[in-house]
Order: sequence, then C-alpha cells, then structure tokens
Amino acid sequence: MKAKLQFTLSKLGIAWMFALVTINFNRVTIYELGISALLIGVMIGLYPFFGPFQPVFRRVTDRYPILGYRRSPYLVIGMVAGSLVFPFLPAVAEAMASGSALAIVAGFVLFFIFGAMIALMANTYLDLIAECTQEDERGSVFAAAWTGQTAIIVVWALVFRLLMPAYSPAQMQALYALTPFVVAALAIASVWKLERRLSPEEIAQLRAAPADPIANTMNSIRSSLLLTRTNPTARTFFVFIVFTFLGIFTQDLVQEVWAGDVFRLTAGESTVFQQIFNGMVTVGMGMTAALGARALGARVRTDALPMDAKKRIAAFGGAAATLGFVLLAVSSLTAQPALANLAFAVVGFTVGVFTFAAVTMMSDMTVEGQTASYLGLWSIAQALGLGASFIAGGALRAALVETGLLSAPAGYAAIFLVEALFMAGCVLMLRGVGVEGLRRDAHRFTPAARTVAA
Repeated sequence: MKAKLQFTLSKLGIAWMFALVTINFNRVTIYELGISALLIGVMIGLYPFFGPFQPVFRRVTDRYPILGYRRSPYLVIGMVAGSLVFPFLPAVAEAMASGSALAIVAGFVLFFIFGAMIALMANTYLDLIAECTQEDERGSVFAAAWTGQTAIIVVWALVFRLLMPAYSPAQMQALYALTPFVVAALAIASVWKLERRLSPEEIAQLRAAPADPIANTMNSIRSSLLLTRTNPTARTFFVFIVFTFLGIFTQDLVQEVWAGDVFRLTAGESTVFQQIFNGMVTVGMGMTAALGARALGARVRTDALPMDAKKRIAAFGGAAATLGFVLLAVSSLTAQPALANLAFAVVGFTVGVFTFAAVTMMSDMTVEGQTASYLGLWSIAQALGLGASFIAGGALRAALVETGLLSAPAGYAAIFLVEALFMAGCVLMLRGVGVEGLRRDAHRFTPAARTVAA
C-alpha cells in the first residue's frame, strides 16, 4: 500500500506540470497574447519526442548511483529540473507576443529541457516500479498511478482557476513560480525510504560491468522501428496507437482557446471542460476495469481477458467516442455551453473505456524473446502520436480560424470532426490487430542491436 501511494504521488507532480502546459500556458499564449497556435503547438509538441531516448538515461542511472541510490535521486532531479522551467515561461511568453525572436528560441530551449527531464522521469519511474514492487502487485500499482494522474488533473484545474481566475501577468507568474515547490514536495515524498541503498561493493560492480549494446539509444530505436517493416501486424498496431493519440488529444491544445473564442469564457472558467473530460475519463477507466469482463460474461479480470474481448471493448469505446466528438462539433456550431458540457462528459467516459482496453492490449502485443523491441515500438508510437496531436491541433487552428477561412465555431467544429475521423480509423484498424499476426511474422525480425553486438 505504501509503495502504491508513493508511486501515485510522483504521478501527481508530473500531472501538475502537464496540466499547466495544456490547460493554462496554451490558453494564455494563444488566446490572451495572440501567439500563433501553430508555433505554440510545435513548441509544446516537441517534448514527447524525447521519450524514445530513455535508454541513454538508463545507462547513466544503472552505472552511476547517487549517494548509493540508483533511481530515487534521478527521479527527483528529473521532476525538480523539469519544474524549474515554469517560472521562466510567463516572461518568455510575453516577449514572444512582442515579436522577440530570441524569446521564441528561449521557449524552444525551455521545452527541450522539459522534454529531456520528462524522459528521465519516465525511465527512472518504470525502473523503480520494476525494482520496488512484486510482480503480482505491479498491475495494481500501474492502475492506481495512472488513474491518480488522470483524476488529479480535475483538482489541479480547479487550483489553477482559483489562483488565476482571469489572465494577469502577475497572477500567472505567481502560479508558475509555485510549480517547483509543489513538484519538489511530491517528488521527495514519492521516493522517501522507497529504494534500498547499495553498498560500496555493489556500486563498484555496477561501474565495472561492461556496457550493454542493446541499451544503446539509437540501436534500441532502430530495432523497434524495424518491426514496422518486417511485421504487418506491428505496423498496423503502431498506426493504431498514433491514431489513438491524435483522436484523443488533437483538441487538447485548443480546448481552452475554443472556450474563449466561442463561449467567451475567462482563463479560469475555461478549465471546466478539462475537469469534466478528465473526471469522466477516470470514471470510464474505473468502470471498465471493474465491470468490463463481467459485461462480456467472463469471470476473469478485465486486463486478463483474451485479445478479442479487449478489442470488442475498445471498438465500443472508440465508436462511442466518435459520436461524442460529432456532438462536440454540433455544440461548437450552435455555441451551446450546456451541450458542450454534455459532449465532453460523453467523450471523456467513452475515451476512458477505449483507453483502458487499448492500454491492456499494448501489454499483450509482444512476442517472446522480442518483448523489449515491441514495447519500445509502442513507446515510440505514443511519443509520435502525442507530439503530433499538439502540432496538428495548432496547425488546424491556425489554418482554419486564424486565417479567417472559417468562423471560430465552424473552425473548431472541423477540428472535432477530424478527431472523430481518427477515432473511427482506430475502430476500423482493430480488425487487423492480434497477437497471432505478430507471432506469424516474428521470424523475419533481426534486432539492430544484435547485429551490432555480433
């Protein structure tokens, strides 16, 4: 129970930073300061691309413990260093709005740092879970942590609303300056007395051990991507994951901006959509975890269901989410806040159902002996999909609304319909997904790292 709580605490700190970027920073820069959504989308969208480079951090944390600890100090360093980016963002944003090219460069540098620290956090977090939990409890730890991260965004959105009900440079600076203190407190609490301290002899053995060529970052990425060329099923599932993130998160960058453009809500008021969406995602995931197997007439846990059953759950959630995005488009065209609230509740719940099934499918979509390469490929797909979703949201807003090609209500309706198409594509691609296909073509795969090591 203690480990489950601590692993959840670190996710709460990470969620504060994610929420501040996608609920507040996007709104202020695009709506209040008038910076192009495309520029902000690209700036934010680059940070997920550091995810596949986690092996380089693993090589450091494996061989160079700090004060006898291999993981905990690096997790704290990653969280605190990532949080120290935020006090600089308000001033950089204002300078960007005034046309400063230097400020734009500074903005990209800050998000590069943030992305690298997120990758460091993710790597050490997964290693800590592997080393500090038993196999039979690991699934519940993951479930608690991810559910906590989704649910806490509702709370953080409320905190942002209280601290900055309407945009003001002073209030924004105070909110962003608070970030390192919140994140540092949660980071330290999350690792306190969690990890066993290594002896000097153990540390000496780690540093003397030869480097693992498979841990080389480029070899790892190259091996994983090779699967998309040799295995058609892996290629289909890779695209499925990318479409999943594009379908769910393309509106994430512009959601609060839409609230201002169409409904004239203040920065604080615009957080209501995230609260509804993330709250219902949590409910959808929780109900699917608890009742999904029972709804299909099975007595096993939902995450232990066969692939076909998980695909049925994902197909139901994806199809229903598609209709929810169509409802969001209607709410935008008619400018009805009540309908928008209802639509986000529908989308949130059905995305929760879909996400739970898709995540559990991901852990199944591996082949014995090649597990690391497949999990690496799914990680690359997630990074690509999340980064592309921010860029796509910014590009669509810039092309449809900022240019005046469409009115604001029609432009955002088009964005929601694009998401509906991505979700419909996910449902269609589920037909070509299955472990059998992976295994059938597994013999055609030769890892790049193995070639290098030979």
